Amino acid sequence: MKLESILLPSTTKDRYWIDSASPTGTWSINSGKWLLFIPVNRVDSVWRIIDLETRSGRLGIAAKAATAMSNSLATSSRVRLICVYTYDCTDLANVRKVRQRLRELGFTKKIPYKTDAATIEGKYTQNGEKKVSLFYE
Repeated sequence: MKLESILLPSTTKDRYWIDSASPTGTWSINSGKWLLFIPVNRVDSVWRIIDLETRSGRLGIAAKAATAMSNSLATSSRVRLICVYTYDCTDLANVRKVRQRLRELGFTKKIPYKTDAATIEGKYTQNGEKKVSLFYE
């Protein structure tokens, strides 16, 4: 797939998310994700990297990026969320391996890791929840 042909967060307005999948990724009921909060002016360039790494099997099992479509769950209009998924939050070696790869890609500041169960339960910091993330590293 050519980089020019992928959907970009800044120009996609007909859906909340665009996604990418690893060719070897498998999901479990314990899946979770590393959360990258990216400034709007950088989201397309960051998404190109995350998408390529995910599709190549070098990152998590999947990834998704918030688009330009207005979303009531967004915490800021100046930031877009990119999620990098792991198959099982209890597989700490895998969760940390994905985090390490993100560091190698330049994401060296601390970032949160949230379980999909917490998302399904509606746990969001903007809803007043105090502890939403399982990890912050």
